[in-house]
Amino acid sequence: MKILRSALVAAVIFVSLSASAGAQTRGAYADGVYASSYVDEELGRVTVRVEVRDGSIASVTLPEGKGDVDLDDESLGSFLEELVSAKDFMAVDAVSGATQSCDLLKYAVQRALEAAGGKQ
Repeated sequence: MKILRSALVAAVIFVSLSASAGAQTRGAYADGVYASSYVDEELGRVTVRVEVRDGSIASVTLPEGKGDVDLDDESLGSFLEELVSAKDFMAVDAVSGATQSCDLLKYAVQRALEAAGGKQ
């Protein structure tokens, strides 16, 4: 019984810490517009423009085009919308068959948000 109780307490602590980490992602940024170019030898390159409003991501756009992102326009638009609406943008699932492109976008957004005071 003690083992079961300890396991339950550990699970509750883990869930609480995970929820806190995700909640910290949203609302933790200084309002403004932040641009970032991200280049990776394997993933490629892309430039993002991230608008932060009320401490949260309000929009993500690609001001210089898709760069090395290999997504059709519809998939790209949907993925960018998910990044904006997600509690933790780094946890957004990649588009099937385009994991590297999605990772490239996430890392570019993450880099832009570092300038906005965000911590990942």
